[in-house]
Amino acid sequence: MFIILNNKAKRYIGVVMATVLIFCFSFLVLFSVSKSVFNDTQTGILSEDKVLVPIVMYHSILKKSAEMGKYVITPREFENDLIYLKNHNYKTINMTDLINYVYHNSEIPPKPVIITFDDGNLNNYIYGKPLLEKYEMKAVISVVGKYSEQFSDTLASNIPPTNNPNYAYASWEQIKEMSSSGYFEIQNHTYNLHSTGKRLGIKRKKGENTEAYKDMLKADIIKLQDKLTEVTGIRPNTFTYPFGYISKESKEVLKSLDFKATLSCAEGVNIINKDKEDTLFGLKRNNRPHGISSENFFEKICP
Repeated sequence: MFIILNNKAKRYIGVVMATVLIFCFSFLVLFSVSKSVFNDTQTGILSEDKVLVPIVMYHSILKKSAEMGKYVITPREFENDLIYLKNHNYKTINMTDLINYVYHNSEIPPKPVIITFDDGNLNNYIYGKPLLEKYEMKAVISVVGKYSEQFSDTLASNIPPTNNPNYAYASWEQIKEMSSSGYFEIQNHTYNLHSTGKRLGIKRKKGENTEAYKDMLKADIIKLQDKLTEVTGIRPNTFTYPFGYISKESKEVLKSLDFKATLSCAEGVNIINKDKEDTLFGLKRNNRPHGISSENFFEKICP
């Protein structure tokens, strides 16, 4: 049985078919683009001038400790993290690599990740350094000047115990060795503002004069800058906020001291844009706690 269609019906069917074809074509294009973006995300490279960079925050590595928990992990856990990153083709970079990507149009490897240590604990040197060397990976360690000075003085005075990984900090000589190894990059975590007393980290105290605050902050940071330059021969380019406390005046102060980046304690993954210097300030990091597998930790933060 044949149905004879008039011109009006034919035109209607033609419009419907054209609409269906346009929809199908649009869907295929959208799927193709989405797939391309998804694949790029798997490498961390979003475009020619944009990259995803997860940053991991560690503090202490200890074999046994009653404080094992949020900020203290075991050497085995740290090694498992390095193995996971290596097996999944992540490439560790340091802050200078990231800064050069933004400021100097340098290349960055696919699937970049930054390993950071805060405070300059001696156990980073004892347990972290050999593992970084074993797996040929980089890390950034942000030291507190007063802590390293105190333990350097203790070593010089030969006052025991000076090498307890549970509470000791790296000496200037050990910091120099870490820097010279090429596996650690040394950054600034203040000279003596790592505290939660009347002042929370570098925060401005209530009622404190703005200019007096800026002068205090500059003096503290410069003191460690000068010491680390003397010890390592390299002037730090990144400032790490103690406890993640930030003041509205700090960015201006840090830029005036020629810092190119800052590390916060806010969690998340960073999208870094070439030629956009402000994407390097307030970089997010993800704290690595004890008691979870490397897979569970990294699957949440790494693309």
